[in-house]
Amino acid sequence: MKKIMLLVLLATALSAEYIPFKVKLNMYDRMVVETLLPKEANFVTLKILNDLRMELSPTAEELKAINIRQNPEGTGIIGDWDKVPEKEIVFYELTEKAVVDALKKLDSESKLLAEHLSIYQKFVTRE
Repeated sequence: MKKIMLLVLLATALSAEYIPFKVKLNMYDRMVVETLLPKEANFVTLKILNDLRMELSPTAEELKAINIRQNPEGTGIIGDWDKVPEKEIVFYELTEKAVVDALKKLDSESKLLAEHLSIYQKFVTRE
């Protein structure tokens, strides 16, 4: 009886369909998420990640609108991030896992930065 129940549970789990994760990201968060994606992988994974990078990357119009420039203190970049509306990005299982894994790794190493906070909340804690 236990074996049958285990097989039913296993079959149910295997047939469960993954639901893509949709999240609205502002321009700044899109750029930060892009930095979290792995730079090395197999061909298929790199193709999928490249497609996501294209989706996250700003268009020419968005770049013009946000007017990215060097911070006067030389500590990074600043921009008029609110001039570009949030964009809903769809993350599929592989891409969602890549972002979550990167964030969890940074967290476990105590290397999270302030720029990661809103992304961590959206992806890991789902706030």
